Parts: sequence; C-alpha cells; structure tokens
Amino acid sequence: MTFGTISALYGLSAGIIDRTQFSLLVTVVVLPAVVPTAVAERWFAPDEQEERARDVVVPAIPAEEYV
Repeated sequence: MTFGTISALYGLSAGIIDRTQFSLLVTVVVLPAVVPTAVAERWFAPDEQEERARDVVVPAIPAEEYV
C-alpha cells in the first residue's frame, strides 16, 4: 500500500499522471486493504458466547517457597 501510494505521488509530482489518474491509482491501492477488513469484521466476527466459554479461569498451581 505504501509503495503504491508513493509511486502514484511520484508520478503526479513528475507530471507523468494527472490528478484524476492519481486519485484512481490511490483508490485502487487503498481499497484492497480496506474491503477485506470490512468483510472480515462483518461476516467472520467471533461468537461472544463461544469466547466467554473459552475464558474459563484455570486455578493456579500452588508453589512452594524456599527461604
């Protein structure tokens, strides 16, 4: 994502591409990072009850202290 954005910015500042092309390039670079995150948060969210069932506290093992 960083490389694509920097490359597009270089193209804009060097006059290789115009502002419209720059905007499209940055959009194409950023969307593949944002869309999968939104999909994962929407359809693959952890089940709250299942998470609570896993949070069972294991009793501590008593340790002997040597003085």
